Amino acid sequence: MPGVLQGWSVGAGLQPITSAPMGIARKAAAVAGAGVAAVGAVEALHRRAPGNKAAFSDEGFAATRPSPDHLRLHGRVVVRNLIPDREVMLTDVTPRVVLLSDAAIDGLTTRVTVASNDPNYPPRSDGHFTAYVIHPADETSFEVDVDVHGPPADLGALYAAWIDVRMATYGGEGPRPRSHHVVLSLRDAEPTPPRWRDIDGARVLPILTHLLTPADDPVAVVQKYATPHAQPGDVVAIGETPLAIMQGRFRHPDEIPLSWFAKRFSPYMSGEGSLGTASGLQVLVDQVGAPRVLFALGAGFPMKALGAPGWFYRLVGDQARLVDDVTGTLPPYDQFVVMGPEDAEGVCAAVHRATGLGAVVADANNLGKVDLMGPSTGVDEALVKRALTSNPAGNGAETTPLVLIRPM
Repeated sequence: MPGVLQGWSVGAGLQPITSAPMGIARKAAAVAGAGVAAVGAVEALHRRAPGNKAAFSDEGFAATRPSPDHLRLHGRVVVRNLIPDREVMLTDVTPRVVLLSDAAIDGLTTRVTVASNDPNYPPRSDGHFTAYVIHPADETSFEVDVDVHGPPADLGALYAAWIDVRMATYGGEGPRPRSHHVVLSLRDAEPTPPRWRDIDGARVLPILTHLLTPADDPVAVVQKYATPHAQPGDVVAIGETPLAIMQGRFRHPDEIPLSWFAKRFSPYMSGEGSLGTASGLQVLVDQVGAPRVLFALGAGFPMKALGAPGWFYRLVGDQARLVDDVTGTLPPYDQFVVMGPEDAEGVCAAVHRATGLGAVVADANNLGKVDLMGPSTGVDEALVKRALTSNPAGNGAETTPLVLIRPM
């Protein structure tokens, strides 16, 4: 019978009695490490996978009146498969139309139809949209027709339409709900006598416009609505949210995939601000990145506790205070998260070159807070801030995105 001598097995030669267990442990650790590496590689591949990556745009949307009792809205939605080596399928195209009016619309009837432009999938007489494949790096399109019938006076009261095209892409990530939004202005602003106000060393004129959409150019809007009332030395202030809308910088909450970060950290933001919801915070994260937001939170909370608030916004950048969450602006954009505008300086310079007016992008609210962005050369920022402190453009549905400021 083998004996044991000071931790060694005596029998078929001297061997450490712990060699077998240690060898098994090393093998188990190696297997576990390989498993973790494999899972990590699969996860990394998943995160880099394009999924159902597709882009949506629209072309040619316009309103016509074939007859006094008939309004027609027509245009094309283009869908591009952005994946170079995988197919994406387009399914379940279902448009919805919201009409905005100054009066009741009970007397109006609305019919919406869609028709594929793919010759292999022609429109069906029953209106069903046949699902079909979009080949790698290819594109397709479909027509959207909206026919509104009713009394001419009721049609004349309409001032905008929101066409919400709901659909789905199907591919590597399974079914994914998607949508594309078209906002059409249906009439110009009614001409009204200018109502100047005297505010702290300046004369101020809020200027009414039509409902602005991504089809509008900021310079053209200023030329059309502000220059008839302007004189040399005036400054035109452009609302930051209207400018962002003209730049197409708004997203429906249904289209914002929420990350773990946005869901977990939005409760730490102010419950009354636009970053206090997961969608609002996600929009910010998509623009500046989660690490920067996390750093700003980590540094901002101690500073606030020490009596120095506002460091979160200083550290994360201007976009943090410019996000407008759902309900933050006038219909139909009250259903969207609106980001801050881009290139305010470039826009103001373009307005100044085209009109000779000073220009500035302004973010003002009813609490007397005024932030200015991108002022053109020669703008007296102190005067503009005083003139806008009472927020003469308003925070409701005034549709006065421009304010003309004249030094007294």
